[in-house]
Amino acid sequence: MKAMPTVGYAYAPLYLIAVRQSLKYLNTIFKYFNTTFKYLNTTFKYLNTTFKYLNTTFKYLNTTFKYLNTTFKYLNTTFKYLNTTFKYFNTTFKYLNTTFKYLNTTFKYFNRAVLVLTLK
Repeated sequence: MKAMPTVGYAYAPLYLIAVRQSLKYLNTIFKYFNTTFKYLNTTFKYLNTTFKYLNTTFKYLNTTFKYLNTTFKYLNTTFKYLNTTFKYFNTTFKYLNTTFKYLNTTFKYFNRAVLVLTLK
C-alpha cells in the first residue's frame, strides 16, 4: 500500500465532511423510505378493510338474491295454482251454462206439455 502524501492529509477533513453529508442524505432517504412504507402499510390496511366490507356486501347481496329467487319460485307456483283454479272455475261455469240450457229446454217442454194439457 502506498503511503499517503503529507499534503493529502490537509484534505482529510473535507472528505470527512463529504462522507458526513452523504450519510445525512442517506439518513434522509431512509426516513422517506420509512414514511413511504408506513403510508403503504396504512393504504393496504384500508384496502384490506374495504375488501372485507365488499365481501360482506356481496354475501348479503347473494343472500338477498337467494331470497328473491325463492320468492319468485313461490310466486310462480302461486300463479300456477291460480291458473289451475281459474281453469276449474271456467269448466264449472261451462257445466253450469250447459245445466241451465238443459233446464231451459226442460221448462220449454214442460210449458208445452202444460199448454197441451190445458187445451184438452
